[in-house]
Amino acid sequence: MSGRSNKPEISGAERIAQLNEIDKDVATLLRSAGTAINTLTVPAPESNVTQEKETQDIDQRKEDFTASTRQYFSILSSIDIRLRRHISALEEAEIIPSETTAKDAQASMNMISPLSRPSAPTKSTTTNSGLGSLDVGWLNSRNDNVEKMMEAELWKEAQELVHESLIDEKSRNNNSDIVE
Repeated sequence: MSGRSNKPEISGAERIAQLNEIDKDVATLLRSAGTAINTLTVPAPESNVTQEKETQDIDQRKEDFTASTRQYFSILSSIDIRLRRHISALEEAEIIPSETTAKDAQASMNMISPLSRPSAPTKSTTTNSGLGSLDVGWLNSRNDNVEKMMEAELWKEAQELVHESLIDEKSRNNNSDIVE
């Protein structure tokens, strides 16, 4: 017996068609979210609206909101289940690493210093979420934006100090001309 289960094999074209259906459902999901939010907005007031009509309108809006949110969560659950199935199939086919393998690889990458890391990951594993031995944290620590901002603040303070000293000197010169 092979390591595979008795599940029927699904072709790549069928998987792409299923993913296309999920994509369409995401659009429907967004529409139902928009409808739910739209029912919460207050309609423009009309001058001849009666209290009874407003009450009916509020009740109708509540029903519409409930229906839209039910549809939203139903579609969301369906999308979630189908995407999980596709992810499981990709993991079983060893196209992507399983979640536990990816976490173990990330943990081991965090323990190795950036200078002693291997030059390239092996072909069979994906490390660091596909970034290989590139350590983003190490790169970010080389960013000098903070240093540039602090330098700009110091230059601004120096400019203000020089400006104040020039004003003080002008006022002293004007005062000394008056005294003489």
